[in-house]
Amino acid sequence: MLALDNVSFNLRKGEVHALLGENGAGKSTLMKVLSGVHVPEEGEILYESLPVKLTSPISAQTIGIAIIHQEFNLFPELSVAENIFIGRERTAKHKWLLDDNSQSEATQALLDKLNLDIKPETLVEELTVAQQQMVEIAKALSVNAKVLIMDEPLRR
Repeated sequence: MLALDNVSFNLRKGEVHALLGENGAGKSTLMKVLSGVHVPEEGEILYESLPVKLTSPISAQTIGIAIIHQEFNLFPELSVAENIFIGRERTAKHKWLLDDNSQSEATQALLDKLNLDIKPETLVEELTVAQQQMVEIAKALSVNAKVLIMDEPLRR
């Protein structure tokens, strides 16, 4: 069965889009293609007028595309700062030592930018669902996302 057929979707800086459709219409599939989770079998993706091949979420993040999935990718037992920088931990001069201060300061700057009254050391399990979603947004901003895709935000 074909999930997407003859799809055309254009974005411009500063725009907000909502995709609406019935269950099974391909909305989530399109979001996963645009964020590198799924690789399309045919067609092309143009990003900043150039064709790109998104083969993984990391390849999408590298060019500035981030996704927040329906199910959050947060670890409840870790702090907000640890969740934002997981897999991209900041290290001290010696490279084998984590730089908690740098991570905490960068996290606080992101939280301030989003006007959130959350501390970087707060455990994610202590946050409301809405606050957790904002942590996901902060996480996307931490990779300098130019395109932020939210798959069914605040569905719960």
